Amino acid sequence: MSDLTYPLVLQQRLAAWSDQAQKKAAHFADAHRDLYPRRITNAQLYGLANVSRNARRFEDIKRFMEHQGKKAERAGRLDVRDYWTDLIKALSDLQAEARQLGIETKTELDKLHREMAVEFIQHLVAHSSYWTPSSGDKGERRSR
Repeated sequence: MSDLTYPLVLQQRLAAWSDQAQKKAAHFADAHRDLYPRRITNAQLYGLANVSRNARRFEDIKRFMEHQGKKAERAGRLDVRDYWTDLIKALSDLQAEARQLGIETKTELDKLHREMAVEFIQHLVAHSSYWTPSSGDKGERRSR
């Protein structure tokens, strides 16, 4: 494969992977449904999305999530801390999937890992925003 076609192939693989990530992100959001929108706010989710899009390394995204978890712990909101801990693990686990796409250097692996995290977070924010709790129900769909 030529040096010029490799980035295109990688982008195609990432796009195909993103379709599968949507299901994982939705499952993650559904598993934490009781925290939306009061305990995990839209501001936090959109803040995470902004940080992820502007991050230079995956570590920058992780640092944001760790900070959110520490803030929640100091406030005594252990369920919210656990959400951020679970999300860190879910996104960190994407590194193994990035390796499967054929990345060799550490710099390229981190870049792809970050891009995969961005895709996952976009799906997570969209799915989390799609649902809102209603009285008596776990959640009710609403259109935006």
